[in-house]
Amino acid sequence: MSLGKLRHVFAQRMRGILGARFESSIKFDASQDDVAEIIDRTLDKRPQKKVDDSHPQVLTTRREALSLYREIMRITALFDWPNETGRLWRDVLRESARKEFEASRFERDPETVTRMLVVGRDAVHQVAERFVKKREDVIKKTAPQPGSSRPLF
Repeated sequence: MSLGKLRHVFAQRMRGILGARFESSIKFDASQDDVAEIIDRTLDKRPQKKVDDSHPQVLTTRREALSLYREIMRITALFDWPNETGRLWRDVLRESARKEFEASRFERDPETVTRMLVVGRDAVHQVAERFVKKREDVIKKTAPQPGSSRPLF
């Protein structure tokens, strides 16, 4: 069977399988020019959009801001006693943090945003360290001193 006849049979079978028109002008021994022409026909000819370099930075600062906000929520969960007005310190601190985040929401200067994130994270770490230190002091004060305990009988 000749190569032309084989192509014809193959094309007929493909029409039957695919149920669509099959192009029988396929060349199995395509030259470099044919390949280049096929590539040119199939490539997207639209002009490429300019890549915005600030987009990854926006995503990074947004991710950092969300991370800081979540950390604030975790740390404020430790403050479970009421203030002088009867509100839990946890709620007061969370409301304050929420107001700060909303006030700085539309800040566009990357340097200012970065500074706010660094200062905020530093403040949260200082509060957490002070809380842990104060808790340890309270535990030491309430723990019985060795040798000073009275006998139970």
